Amino acid sequence: MCVVAEPRNQQPTASRPPRTVSAMVFALLPMVLVAFGIAGMAGQCSFNPGGPSIQGGPVPTVDVPAELKRAAARVEFPVIEPNLPANWRANAANVTTLASHAQVVRVGWLTGGGRYLRLAQSTAAEDELVESETRQAPHARGAVDAAGRQWVVYDSVRGEQAWVAERDGVRLLITGNSDEAEFRTLAEAAIAAPPGT
Repeated sequence: MCVVAEPRNQQPTASRPPRTVSAMVFALLPMVLVAFGIAGMAGQCSFNPGGPSIQGGPVPTVDVPAELKRAAARVEFPVIEPNLPANWRANAANVTTLASHAQVVRVGWLTGGGRYLRLAQSTAAEDELVESETRQAPHARGAVDAAGRQWVVYDSVRGEQAWVAERDGVRLLITGNSDEAEFRTLAEAAIAAPPGT
């Protein structure tokens, strides 16, 4: 009969914890909490469900004349530049192309009241432009008179509204979260602007 000796100095194998998703989450959770704690103490981030915000940093600005000059070279319609109050700061500008191949020139401003308004200029059909700018099917809710024109008022996202009128064959659409007075300021500036280039 043969007897096999057990090996000496061999420790029993330590059991490993199971590799499950919940185990990994609990392993990473302390590191995530520490990272948020450090970032919070530094004051460099915030939780804002409504969208991004800038804390302690400069608000981005754009050079409206330069941006509109570049836009005018890309589109087939005259682009106007509204003359707005000095405390309005332009912070966005772009040119996009819709499904119909119509182009839209947009500039957005932070108003003197700390709100936001955007002007879109396009030769697109009104329904297509409204749907593109409001991100929903057009639903007119009336009209307002401003700057000697009748502007059709549409519902927009987040309870906002959009005003649409036409000038020299170009559709103008104003949208944002400002009050009526600031909508009127932009409407009047857009209609009074010198002929586009």
